[in-house]
Amino acid sequence: MDTTFDATTWMQLIGLGAMLGALGQAIRSIVGLKKLNDAVSNSAATVSDVIEPSRLVTSLAIGAIAGALASVSLIGNIHAVASAQIAALLGAGYSGADFIEGFMSRATPSPGIPAGQETVGVGGAATAAPDPGPSGDDAVG
Repeated sequence: MDTTFDATTWMQLIGLGAMLGALGQAIRSIVGLKKLNDAVSNSAATVSDVIEPSRLVTSLAIGAIAGALASVSLIGNIHAVASAQIAALLGAGYSGADFIEGFMSRATPSPGIPAGQETVGVGGAATAAPDPGPSGDDAVG
């Protein structure tokens, strides 16, 4: 699509995509937090002990970037955005962040952290927390 917008319209388009992408990622994170809560419920560790806030913020930023990129190719008229396009931008944030983080965790695994843990957002407290297993793959981002 060859669309010409002025700078203000481009910023609105990219901003809309970024906000919806981050919201899609936040939805993914909420589901993951529930899984993480279930994983640590039988241990002395708490959810706040095993969450790494910087990973959560990074995941939201990745979702925002995925949504912004999707909006540029998906929306042709910023003044007439369909509900299906909004759902697509939410999905781009949700799945785009999952794809990028999954790829990066395999391409550059964190040293000293068991496989799968790098995508749960478990940081320095990894030794105090139980391994949430494969079901916690998207616990906080």
